[in-house]
Amino acid sequence: MAKGTIDTASVDFEEKLDEKAVEDVANRLDISVLSNEAPLGRAINPLLVFALAVFGASTLLFGFDNNVVSPIAALEPFVKKYQGINEVTGTYVFTARNQNLIFSVPLVGTIIGAWAASPIQLKYGRKWSVTGCYVFSIGGVFLQLFATNLGMFVAGRIWNGVGYGCAMAISPLYLSEVVPASMRGRAVSSQNIFTIFSGVIATIIVNATSTIEGRKSYMIPLAVQCAIPIILIPFTIWIPESPVWLVAQGRFEQARANLRKLRGFSDEEVDQELELIKRSELAEREVGKDAKFWELFNRQNLKRTLTASSFFSMNQVSGVILSTTYATIFLQQIGVGNPFRLTVAASCCQLAGALLAPFVVDSAGRRPVALIGMTLLMAIDFAAGGLAFGAKNNSSIGLAIAILSFLFNAVWTASFYALSMVIPAEVANVRLRNHTMSYTVGWCQITAVISTFAVPQMTSAGAGNLGPKAYLVFGGCMVGIIIFTFFMIPETKGLTFLQIDELYERGVPAWRWNSERINLKKVEKEDRIREEKT
Repeated sequence: MAKGTIDTASVDFEEKLDEKAVEDVANRLDISVLSNEAPLGRAINPLLVFALAVFGASTLLFGFDNNVVSPIAALEPFVKKYQGINEVTGTYVFTARNQNLIFSVPLVGTIIGAWAASPIQLKYGRKWSVTGCYVFSIGGVFLQLFATNLGMFVAGRIWNGVGYGCAMAISPLYLSEVVPASMRGRAVSSQNIFTIFSGVIATIIVNATSTIEGRKSYMIPLAVQCAIPIILIPFTIWIPESPVWLVAQGRFEQARANLRKLRGFSDEEVDQELELIKRSELAEREVGKDAKFWELFNRQNLKRTLTASSFFSMNQVSGVILSTTYATIFLQQIGVGNPFRLTVAASCCQLAGALLAPFVVDSAGRRPVALIGMTLLMAIDFAAGGLAFGAKNNSSIGLAIAILSFLFNAVWTASFYALSMVIPAEVANVRLRNHTMSYTVGWCQITAVISTFAVPQMTSAGAGNLGPKAYLVFGGCMVGIIIFTFFMIPETKGLTFLQIDELYERGVPAWRWNSERINLKKVEKEDRIREEKT
């Protein structure tokens, strides 16, 4: 055993420890084991990469569902079956009311799934909970495939939403727990690549089937959606459970075996990392025994809860909904080219941003990526909204708005969207991480319900008839978001969860974390030197 460590495997987690003992355990943590100083080249092995890929792929369900429904809802055979002629426009286009039913109402299922995730994963772990989500979602996608009326189709979307909402709340925790701290940003944000990639595939499939007459034009994409959870189940069962969750259950031998599988460095370094996890869990167990959901709103946790949940929710009102969820319908409204092909281009721009995000987030840091990215998004919103005043019967201006929406997608996925998963996983109080992530995804979907309901009312011919002018509304939202980000989003790049806890406990303002973290590491180093001398 390394010098200065304790054997927590022999400690009964249910035994009451006095306050000084817990404080002593926390103070003696060797932070460098999981910090930027960790030898990442030797930490990574093929199984770790595979596990990250498999758990990252859990967002395929959300990405495909979110992107396939927009072009499907623009297909004439689909509109014929579930609505018929739109009396306002005289064309096969869904009314604002039916758009709300298809796009907005099903998000209620994701809220239910997100809030159910916390108790489920606490009992069954990360791996088996996500596997259960896949099994559950199969029924929903089959109901969508064979729906005989719009009500059944919407019910299938709600059902499927419960499954992927639960998976979305669990997967970032697994990804952040199985890697060293300096890889955490890349690991968590990488799942966005799967989300966007599945969206690209969805739009390509619908573009290919859009020329097919009859039901097959929308049945084929829905059949592909049915296959996704079935394919993911065997791969998810095979990967190791999170060592952090296993330690929390007192299953130390299995935790060590799984950590050994997920690391490429020596047994001694694996034991050191496991020792840190054990001691962290020991301190958290005693200090935060029986943590309750409502503790998220205690005075000492409220700021962290607001930071985690608000950041994830705010991306819903950035303007991206016009170029993602409603992309095909929106492009039909401005009358630019083939809307199905342009939707594929919009998805590809998202994918380009998602591929860039993991490198940008960890190299540039959280705050620079957030503030620069959001400023660019605000500028695009105002530019597109301003051009909309001259877009009527002007194809060149319509094309310019479409190009701006594609650029918006790339910037959004490289910055705002990438950080939406990373920030909640990092700033949450460690002992409340399960509850925080469930609350965050749930609140995000509440915002999504509101925004997806509002957009047709703003843009549709039978309602507000703003069209692309709605970008101005979202540009105004971005002004408030940028101000919030400056004062609330700290720089967490390379910090361990315990260091983040320390900075929050000290009440350090978000914009001063970069300078304060230097002092924090200096104090930690002095403490270790002093301990070695004694």
